Amino acid sequence: MTGIYVRVRRNGKFENVEFELLTDKEMVDFIEMKREQKQDGWSWAVALAKHLRDNIKPLMDGLIKDGFIREGK
Repeated sequence: MTGIYVRVRRNGKFENVEFELLTDKEMVDFIEMKREQKQDGWSWAVALAKHLRDNIKPLMDGLIKDGFIREGK
């Protein structure tokens, strides 16, 4: 859905999994691992923020344009 894939170990093998499909534990483990690798973690966080901005904003703009939601102030 988001197109944000991360590598996690499942059943003894590494898999590419979309971030929103991770279990709560996998999310925590992934974020903790990135936090320990400070520079890589910040690079990942910035890339995530940019991806969300670039992909969510057009969706929100379309919902506003079509009258499904109102723009907040």
